[in-house]
Amino acid sequence: MKNSTRFPHLLDHNLLRDLPRETQSEFLDSCKRRSFKPTNVMLRQGELTDRMYMVAEGRVEVSYVNETGHNSIIYHAMPGQVLGTVETLSERPCAGTCTALSDTTVLICRRADLFDKMTSPIFVRNFAADLHDVLTHDNRFKSVDQFFSAEQKICAYLDKLSDIDDVFKESQGYLADVAGCSRQTVNKELGRLRDRGVVEMSKSGIRILDYDALSQRLSELGEHSPKTTPSS
Repeated sequence: MKNSTRFPHLLDHNLLRDLPRETQSEFLDSCKRRSFKPTNVMLRQGELTDRMYMVAEGRVEVSYVNETGHNSIIYHAMPGQVLGTVETLSERPCAGTCTALSDTTVLICRRADLFDKMTSPIFVRNFAADLHDVLTHDNRFKSVDQFFSAEQKICAYLDKLSDIDDVFKESQGYLADVAGCSRQTVNKELGRLRDRGVVEMSKSGIRILDYDALSQRLSELGEHSPKTTPSS
């Protein structure tokens, strides 16, 4: 089955937005399809790559290890998002490690093919827009990590890391790691959110029932948290 038929949700997504339908289909169908199991690494920090990955289905964790060995989870790439584009075009080492969190399928575009696509002004615009989204995301969550309380971080990361079905599928211990707090703190805040009808717990994960209420809780916590002092 052609990629454009199997993954129709990718036709108008991010990098291919506003391109003619025929061009969108040709791009997807020209990509090689590859599957990864949970914990499989597709791109590794510090290593070179000659190909871009577009997530077709599943979830990919993007992480970074600093000079002292501390591992930070940067974000989760969902269907339609691309990985390794800048490194492929610049021939620079990967800035982070990309690891499958679930059964994941990606579409692979090699460097030569990617350069061919860059002759389209619309494709270049879409690439720049995608890069802008990454920069905006990084700026926001640098502020979150520096200034938000643990409870605020829990709310922010629940929103950030939930999938297209509004479910945070990782463990509560994983949420504690990304929020930089204890599991006990996570459990307490999740209990408050559950009591307010914001989330529900199930075997599949933490389902967000009301994003507006989650945003309201984040704002409420901000009213009682200093904005000028980084959280410990």
